Amino acid sequence: MRFQKKVVGFTLIEVLIALAIISIALTAMIKATSQDIRDTSYLEDKMIAHWVGLQVINEVRADIIKSNQSNETDMLGKKWRWKESLIETPNPHIKKITVTVFRKNDDMKISTLTSYKYVAQ
Repeated sequence: MRFQKKVVGFTLIEVLIALAIISIALTAMIKATSQDIRDTSYLEDKMIAHWVGLQVINEVRADIIKSNQSNETDMLGKKWRWKESLIETPNPHIKKITVTVFRKNDDMKISTLTSYKYVAQ
């Protein structure tokens, strides 16, 4: 009597199905990671643009910058372009300050800040 050896292992179909499942999972992980990187980069730009806007508002309040100017600022290794406007309000002692910050390279508006300034007559 002859004994047959039992073959142990996976079939080709089982291996291909496992590889397909792994490739789908890895594709989803790579897409999620790349989206996180883009979101982080946008939030970083938004935060720096906000800081640039706050700096401009403080300079307007301190009368370092006169009304309705545009300029460029370097902050944290990036170049930013900003536009400031000083607008009359119904109260003659209060002026509205609006600062819009753009990325210098592509003129994309990143942040708009509004504040007020007391002006003694």
